Amino acid sequence: MSFTLDVLGCNGSGPSRTRPASGYLVRSDTTAIWMDAGTGTFLELGRRIDPIEVDAVTISHMHADHCSDLFGWFHHLAYCRQMDGTVPVMLPPGGHEKVATFLGQSGPDDPLHRVLDLADMEDGQTVEIGDMRLRFAYANHSVPCVSTRVEHQDGTLVFSGDTGPGGGFPDLAEGADVVLCEAGLTGPRHLAMYKFHLAPDEAADLAEEVGAHTLVLTHLAPGLEPDEAVNTARPRFSGVVLAAEPGLVVEVRKRSG
Repeated sequence: MSFTLDVLGCNGSGPSRTRPASGYLVRSDTTAIWMDAGTGTFLELGRRIDPIEVDAVTISHMHADHCSDLFGWFHHLAYCRQMDGTVPVMLPPGGHEKVATFLGQSGPDDPLHRVLDLADMEDGQTVEIGDMRLRFAYANHSVPCVSTRVEHQDGTLVFSGDTGPGGGFPDLAEGADVVLCEAGLTGPRHLAMYKFHLAPDEAADLAEEVGAHTLVLTHLAPGLEPDEAVNTARPRFSGVVLAAEPGLVVEVRKRSG
């Protein structure tokens, strides 16, 4: 049995030529969940699995760098593959209407609703997908945003989405083995600092407090080099600190001992 986090993309704000925006494939031997579908991640998803094999999608929030490739994936399933059946797509509050409106498919008989089962996530909600159990909490961001906890018999992963200090993410992350956390700011926090993102040291403090053994920093501030982010976080965290990059695969396992 295996349970892994595969980074499809990790750029904050938007993609670069070689680094897609935010997107992650979480999978076991029997289940595949696509978390966030930022620009460029659909192509990377197709390098790992047949896109029709995705069991569910979670979108943390409706900023383009986290959701834009959802639309290309839908067209692939509906028109290229003519898929029979629906895939659960879990969205932040209001996301269902935004997707349907953008595609111009709000009617119950439109192709969108024959392919995707759209639902808005609620704070504290739990969902069973294959051999994984998902739980959600509202994050502290500038638009409705949801953090996600994924539990499997081999271990527990939490993903922050985009969040500033507070919100529901710290409680959701309690006892997690691997913390996938945004680090969209640089420097120590001060009163004038943007309140809807975290800095690497803040991500490290949170991972230490919840007892994780691995911290994966993602969605780095533009211009922040991965090595710099890791070196900033490492003194604040007793476990392993990694910087997300496309192709990074992390085994999610329970802490030994």
